[in-house]
Amino acid sequence: MNKKAKIIAALGLMGVLFMGTGMNQADAKKKAPAQTEQQVKDAQAALSYVYTSKKYGYTINCPKKPNVIPASELYKDKEGEVLIFDNEGYDIKNAWVVIKDAFDTHRMPDLNTLNEEDGRKYLSILMRANGYEAMELINRTEKDRAIYAITAKEVEIDTDNDGEPDMTAKADTQMAVTFFRGNKGGCYSIQLIDNPELRDEAVDLFQKGVVSFKEK
Repeated sequence: MNKKAKIIAALGLMGVLFMGTGMNQADAKKKAPAQTEQQVKDAQAALSYVYTSKKYGYTINCPKKPNVIPASELYKDKEGEVLIFDNEGYDIKNAWVVIKDAFDTHRMPDLNTLNEEDGRKYLSILMRANGYEAMELINRTEKDRAIYAITAKEVEIDTDNDGEPDMTAKADTQMAVTFFRGNKGGCYSIQLIDNPELRDEAVDLFQKGVVSFKEK
């Protein structure tokens, strides 16, 4: 794995527990809209290939048939898969990373019942401790909420929560990241790799893919 991919992987997994109720510093193209039943149908139409993971027991609608490698190739000791749509050799240009058991279910609050005030407080704490420039609580489906974030290209991080930054994280590009509980209770993260810059169309397809995700 090249240096860029390692940096991206590190940033993408820095914050496995976070939530928010409003985006900060994210431009409109990166913001995730709420999903209605009609939008779910539109997402399924836009992504014609349904990928079924026999190993992890999920389906997700994709823009085309992906090449699949274990998530452990990018993320040490992580369970899941990397769905690669575009690459040049070992250089991944466009992919979705599906991570299983991505967070501690006992520590993450119930996103469907969390109120706005508690959400803001949690967001404030976690924004200081993680490498994200923006995060938001979104409606992944009409019934289930998810956490949506954009990694920062450069951010000062407070790793020990003492109120003072003690680490600077840098990356050549950014990722869109989601965390959510599946329809059968699994703890998942889906992340977008799109190099060298996040493109509008890649973010849009990624958001539609996240909506379509189902545990079998």
